[in-house]
Amino acid sequence: MNYELGIVGGMGPLATSVLFDYIVRHTAAAKDQEHINALILNHSTLPDRTDVILHGKDEDFLDAVKSDFDILNDLNVPLIAFPCNTGHYFFDAMSKMAKGKIINMIDETLAHCKKMGAKNVAVFATEGTRSTKLYDHYAARHDLRVIYPTAEEQEAITRIIYDVKELGKTRFPEMDVLLEKYTKDAVVILACTELSTLGIDNEKVVDTTQVLGDVIIETCGRKRI
Repeated sequence: MNYELGIVGGMGPLATSVLFDYIVRHTAAAKDQEHINALILNHSTLPDRTDVILHGKDEDFLDAVKSDFDILNDLNVPLIAFPCNTGHYFFDAMSKMAKGKIINMIDETLAHCKKMGAKNVAVFATEGTRSTKLYDHYAARHDLRVIYPTAEEQEAITRIIYDVKELGKTRFPEMDVLLEKYTKDAVVILACTELSTLGIDNEKVVDTTQVLGDVIIETCGRKRI
């Protein structure tokens, strides 16, 4: 079988399922055979990305994820999705492991924001993504200014992310308050794929999972609906 796409998922499993559901629902296909041939590796036991970054345990993560790229390399999978914003801290190292092209979800998301006409982007993310300034690094390419929530607000976002992971919750009134505040002067980026499970529908909110899904559909030569 020739796979067009490999998804290194499990970070977390619900976020991975949201991505694949989005791809299926938004791919123009009149029959099963017109959908994308995809291999999903739900590697849920990968070390927590924020934990390894904040505690200098990079090799623990890289050693674990290498097995996923070995599988994809053996099958000559040409396109790889990695639906975890924080994990993009390891993007360069993972790109060296992979034969196929890994889509850079962060860069693609910021390019999308620029096309929207955004000048400021408010990043709702994990402590790992925030502390490493992943979005700041790529934002310079797109002439975008990155805004972060206050320390107290970041604690609330972190709680939401881990409540999604641990409790499966998808409704948080405190998120509504944060969105109302930050969409006044910026485009809000849901820069953690767990936040994609919340089903937020707001023209000033960009979901990184949806951006990744759109890039996958286009790159695989399909029409988006």
